[in-house]
Amino acid sequence: MAFAHKAILPWRQVHLDFHTPAAAGTIAAGFDADAFAQTIVDADVQSVVLFGKCHHGWSYYDSKVGQRHPGLDFDLLDAQVAALKRRSVETVLYLSVGWDERNAHAHLDWRQVGADGQFFCLLGNHIEASWKYMCLGTPYLDHVVAQVSELLDRYPDADGLWLDIIKQEPCACVHCQEAMTAAGLDWMDPAHRLRQRQTVLDRYFTAIDAAVGDRAISLFHNTSMVPRGDRRFFSYQSHVEIEALPTGGWGYDHLPISARYGETLGLDRIGVTARFHLIWGELGSYKHPDALRYETGAMLANGTKLCIGDQLDANGVLDASAWKLMGTIFAEAKAKQPWCEGSIGMADIGILSSVGVRQPGAISREARHCPEDEGAARILAEGHFLFDVIDTEADFGRYRLLVLPDKVRLGPELAARLQAYADRGGCILLTGESGLAPSGVQPMLDTGADCLGPAVSDPRYVLLREDLRPDWATDRPFVIMAPSLAITARADGQSLGDSFDALFNRRPQHFYGHVHAPPQAAPSGLAAGVRKGGICWLPFPLFTLYRAMGHATIRHFVTATIRDMLGQPLIAASGLPPTATLNLRAQPAEGRHVLHLLHGERRLKGSYVLGQIEVVDALPSIGPVDLAVAMPVARARLVPQGDELAVSQADGIAHVHVPRFAGHQMIEIS
Repeated sequence: MAFAHKAILPWRQVHLDFHTPAAAGTIAAGFDADAFAQTIVDADVQSVVLFGKCHHGWSYYDSKVGQRHPGLDFDLLDAQVAALKRRSVETVLYLSVGWDERNAHAHLDWRQVGADGQFFCLLGNHIEASWKYMCLGTPYLDHVVAQVSELLDRYPDADGLWLDIIKQEPCACVHCQEAMTAAGLDWMDPAHRLRQRQTVLDRYFTAIDAAVGDRAISLFHNTSMVPRGDRRFFSYQSHVEIEALPTGGWGYDHLPISARYGETLGLDRIGVTARFHLIWGELGSYKHPDALRYETGAMLANGTKLCIGDQLDANGVLDASAWKLMGTIFAEAKAKQPWCEGSIGMADIGILSSVGVRQPGAISREARHCPEDEGAARILAEGHFLFDVIDTEADFGRYRLLVLPDKVRLGPELAARLQAYADRGGCILLTGESGLAPSGVQPMLDTGADCLGPAVSDPRYVLLREDLRPDWATDRPFVIMAPSLAITARADGQSLGDSFDALFNRRPQHFYGHVHAPPQAAPSGLAAGVRKGGICWLPFPLFTLYRAMGHATIRHFVTATIRDMLGQPLIAASGLPPTATLNLRAQPAEGRHVLHLLHGERRLKGSYVLGQIEVVDALPSIGPVDLAVAMPVARARLVPQGDELAVSQADGIAHVHVPRFAGHQMIEIS
């Protein structure tokens, strides 16, 4: 059984955290239900996620399954729900599942255990200030299901259920050991622990579905990412939420990648950021308004609805400064909503997710920040291409070009689908080892190239065809600072340029300068890339390299190759810097398209426990921008402002001139 209801989400939501330890003492002493609800209404918020149980394991209502927070002397959730329902604000019930400090200390056997025998924790170890992961393959699952049932019975008018930290890892706790032994599995075998993980997750999802029953509510299981490649996971969700607080470990790449993948699933989507400058629950911290404008603009540009996170102070009073800020941002977004309702993303290109093929459904931090996927999305966004992120179940025929970034090896079935797509006129860009068989160096597609295995020279240098080189690096070979494959063009393949070996590889016995040796004078005889028909292979991990080093020359090599393959795109822009992105969305009901331009300069401002901190806190104006639109255009105007734009036609292409803009700007194309 999978969850039957598909949610239509409100446009403006607040996720109201209340993770409060017993050590806080008396809590919610200043709570006033009417003032609480009025603050929310004044900010024009349509839905609020309210806490049933927090990460510390305390409940905020009179629970018979859990335990009410010892410092709370009344039923807070009852008061919150009643006050909001009187004002027609939707309520979503939150329950922390994967973290529960109270039960983690009371039931050590309910904890997730790694293969090394250590407890799984975040931000420390077992005896540090860390969150402890609970295992859903233990009796803890019965406890969770009982509390879900209790919440839903107590609040039959609730609009949704939000279950957090569904981060079940391959576990070696005593309960998982016993279950694997009973199933004939070896709990010492990593592959068998992975199988047990899936069994545990399936039991959890099925049990929650049964508890929800036929209630017409939204249901979301949060893994802190949108896992790619395993669509079964989404059959248990009513919608997709994209937790993407940029400074909290997600970065600015996570929202567009997840939103563009989520759109291919046919579910409603909502983006989630927070008003905190840095990380969830950073009380006394206020994000710059332009940062929230940029983040919510990115949500609208990528077709998602909006959720901003806050945390209720221990005294139960909403932070007036935070709610004034959120109200301002929601008001601006509400004015844009008519040009976002019912929109459908348009794309020329599909990025076939590397992690979605290699590790379908993976939810680790490594999967969330898969470097080749992030590098591909970043290059295409900075090159101003229209693209989706897809998995193997997507309809390849929707796209004119598919990108397989760096590590997408192909089994026979997927290779046959891709070759058939190319034979029907579709284009495929392969980089690195993409396109090879699951093992070895046999190409699974008709690339017009032979692969000789890993290149001996590391690094290698390339001198691509002249029209593919940037104007700042035209004469000399460019270094590729990563191991690569050695390929040659067959008679039916077209070489894209020459490859050069380094004078010698860097070794203790002989090294050259600070980094690497220069290229040899003569080409190596290996190709810098090969193209046959619609299939092009660049045998270097270019997307991973770009994610790691940000070399503009690599970006140019890739974008020039794509333009050569793609021809005239649906939208082309001149005057738009790499710090800006564009998205085109159709509104069939209104008979129009809406182009979203988004610009903000991401600047590295430091680091924290979860990685480097990039910040957008200023929205400088840029432009003008000239657009070439490959479809009929009778009228174009800035919205919601209403300013008309100049439109001209030439050779079947409409040219639209956009003056200077700042932050997020929409252009209605009729």
